[in-house]
Amino acid sequence: MSDLDLKDWQIRQYYEQDELVEKILEIAEYREVAPTYPNGYGKRPDAINFPGDFMQFVEDGAVAFHFSVERWRNPLMIDQVSDLDNLRESWDLVIDIDCDDSFDLSKKTARLVVEELRQHGIENISVKFSGNRGFHIGVRGEAFPQEIGDEHYSDLYPHLARGIVDYIRNNLRDQMIREVESAGLTEKMQTDEGKDPYQVTDIENDWGQRHLFRMPYSLHDGSGLVSLPIEPDEISQFEKKDAELESIDFETDFLKDFEEDEATNLAVQALDFIEDRREEKKEKRTDRDFERPDDAIPEQHFPPSIKNILQGLEDGRKRGLFILINFYRCVGYSWNEIESKMWEWNDRNKEPLREAYVKSQLRWHRNRNDDVPPPNYDSNGYYKDMQVYEGDNLEEKVSNPVSYAFRKAGNRNQDEDDENDLVCPYCGKEYEVEGYYKKHVQQCFG
Repeated sequence: MSDLDLKDWQIRQYYEQDELVEKILEIAEYREVAPTYPNGYGKRPDAINFPGDFMQFVEDGAVAFHFSVERWRNPLMIDQVSDLDNLRESWDLVIDIDCDDSFDLSKKTARLVVEELRQHGIENISVKFSGNRGFHIGVRGEAFPQEIGDEHYSDLYPHLARGIVDYIRNNLRDQMIREVESAGLTEKMQTDEGKDPYQVTDIENDWGQRHLFRMPYSLHDGSGLVSLPIEPDEISQFEKKDAELESIDFETDFLKDFEEDEATNLAVQALDFIEDRREEKKEKRTDRDFERPDDAIPEQHFPPSIKNILQGLEDGRKRGLFILINFYRCVGYSWNEIESKMWEWNDRNKEPLREAYVKSQLRWHRNRNDDVPPPNYDSNGYYKDMQVYEGDNLEEKVSNPVSYAFRKAGNRNQDEDDENDLVCPYCGKEYEVEGYYKKHVQQCFG
């Protein structure tokens, strides 16, 4: 529920301004739009294509508006297609900065992010006040290279978006620690692993499919302030009173200007960072975890997440193919077996991947010299975002689907007299006492 103090007539009068309607239509083009009413979000998906669409929302009592960073061929078809990757035409980078404790610290964080983007050669940077505690910093999708390796830019969402934010967070960590300390908030960033400045002033990295941000010039349904675009160099001087209704003009755009390929360096550096992090995680795994077995592990020992992917997907088919190829290889299947299983799986997808794409992926993976496990369960953009993760007891304990399969397969030959290593073959729960173990297994089975 909203705690907005503005009257209905004030909200309507604000949204009826011709200059504002023009700005809303411009930013809404090809995007999903979600109006917010006093009792919550409107239905999704929805869109604003004409002035009448916007004014109908206003007449129905809309207080605020959110828009997608993704741009679609037709946002109204989102619920009707099986693979969002095929409907997504592009996406914009919007970095969300939020700080509960200090608006001044939020401003300092925003300035650091802008400077970090500039150091990577990006000049066309959009900034807007979020309407409450922070800022949104944006780079138009056309500023990025539209082909990266053999993938189109639109297909790298949300993997690249999260990677860029993680890369920026990593680069700014030491400076952010100093800023939090200067703000007198040191205790609030203490964690078991040390100081984490993003516990205090967050540069959010939890992007997912159909991620929404407050639209520029929308009201904030809690504060009553306007989510106001400003120039990057105005961050330090900006005060919340500048976003009050009576102070607003519509001179500044958000996510409009760009220079083609000016964000190439940022994308390349972020992808290298993602790969380095992946290699670091691989080095931390023990050889026992991913030493390819001589005999393939039967599918009955596969984790639920893999079994869910094998049933066929509506969304995330390319990621599913990547996961399955690496998984099957690491659990002992030959390339002929893998290829056969991938074609069978592709036929089970609601809309199969193109034959040429599957062939190219199989050929690329086959030409690699090493066996690389699929992404970990906690990897951004995969199992949980694909909505295939179930998280049974064993999945919650291991880091990777391959580890799960090895654990399950290892329990096949477990000595029945070993009361110190009793693991349920159905859910992975461990017991030390055989009597409790047997009772649990009977209940779990039946």
